[in-house]
Amino acid sequence: MDAPRPTVPWRDLLPTALIPNVLHGSGQGAAVPVTLLAAMGLTESSAAAAVVAAMLTVGQLLLALPAGWLVSRLGERPVMLGSTAVTGLGGLAAHLASTMWSLAAGALLIGSGAAVFIMARHTWVTMAVPTEVRGRSLSALAGATRLGLFTGPMLAGGAIRLTGDVRGGFLVVVGTSALLAAVVALAPFPAAETDEGDPGERPRVFQVIRERRDVLLTLGLTVSVVSTMRTARRILVPLVGAGVGLDDVTVTLVVGLAAGLDFSLFYLGGVVTDRWGRLAVAVPALVAFAVSHLGLALAPRLPIATGWFLACTALMAMANGWSGGVVATMGSDLADPRSPAPFLGSWRLTTELGPSAAPFVIAALAGVLSLSAACVALAVLAGAAAAMLPPHVHRHLPRARR
Repeated sequence: MDAPRPTVPWRDLLPTALIPNVLHGSGQGAAVPVTLLAAMGLTESSAAAAVVAAMLTVGQLLLALPAGWLVSRLGERPVMLGSTAVTGLGGLAAHLASTMWSLAAGALLIGSGAAVFIMARHTWVTMAVPTEVRGRSLSALAGATRLGLFTGPMLAGGAIRLTGDVRGGFLVVVGTSALLAAVVALAPFPAAETDEGDPGERPRVFQVIRERRDVLLTLGLTVSVVSTMRTARRILVPLVGAGVGLDDVTVTLVVGLAAGLDFSLFYLGGVVTDRWGRLAVAVPALVAFAVSHLGLALAPRLPIATGWFLACTALMAMANGWSGGVVATMGSDLADPRSPAPFLGSWRLTTELGPSAAPFVIAALAGVLSLSAACVALAVLAGAAAAMLPPHVHRHLPRARR
């Protein structure tokens, strides 16, 4: 008699990962457009605004390795609580910011807290769900984040109207952080079934980087382009939206509506990831990112600029939702089941290099050339990654998961 097929453990994931991710995503969804718009208000330079917004991803990059170490030593719940406090503090600092430097510092704290929270959550899900439903579980996690990213800009738009100041949107980060801390403090964390082995034999962070450097520098860097496109989208959509004549509140609403479209595809992407493999999701997403970035490059020059902008934003959102869990799923596939956090920390560091560099590249190209040039460069990058990814996946992932 055949054994029953594994199913997604929704009862365990709901209080420990899905609800927290909705709250966390709401704060992050509010922070990205509000940071850009607040920076634009202080400097009136799209290049400088992109640099300030980069602090959100730089914070995540700086804490990627320490996050893996913290999770492996302290456990998921304490790390989630501490990271949530840092994010809330960053939101408060950004709300009170009156200079570019103080706004950048607040954004850096928001990103740092997010990095540690994401690592704790990824480690927990990697250990708690069966391999056969890993794609769906991590895609559901990404979907919960997308739901938060949908509501976050909406809440930010309301906060901006109520306070009369674009920095009022950061109050959403503060409020969602407080709610998130309460949920994590009360949620049960069932013991994950994993082969613990001898604690002294568990891999350490720098040992993992040394031993797994080949997979990190090939597959890790290539698939990081998916994450790079997500970060670029968050920066370029508000800036191009402003360039085609949309006001601040309309831009935040467009970002929120795109997040809603993004959310609608997350589970389908997870099903395809589990049944047909990682490439069936990652490659189409990269192609769609390439096409939509080329479209954004043309948008300001067309008579129907607003319609073209909305169409490209929608295509980006679809690619983002479809590929929501694929980078995390590949990381979980490759992690040591005895102690996944050290590898997941190094995987996250590698896959955040592109997203962290993207805002600076966008700022440089926008300052020297134009936003359109930045869009074209990112389109070329996505197309190249779509071509390079299959051989790296065939080399490093088991056949059943490709």
